[in-house]
Amino acid sequence: MRPVVAAVALEYRDVFSFVKLDVNTQPEKTTEYNIRGTPTYIVFRDGEILPDFIIGAMPKAKLVKRILGILEIEESE
Repeated sequence: MRPVVAAVALEYRDVFSFVKLDVNTQPEKTTEYNIRGTPTYIVFRDGEILPDFIIGAMPKAKLVKRILGILEIEESE
């Protein structure tokens, strides 16, 4: 997923950003965010967690569609 996330992060840098959490060195955050598997994508807006988590590896287009959907942003063609 690293190449996919890197590509999405670069392409959508003006829309949203990614922050990586190392579950091995931050077990308290893993528990706090109720992370059960990796990769898990948690979407925040204004410091608040939005209700839909994205769990599992997926193609770039699907990941972008899911994130934009959670953020309620229409994808431009």
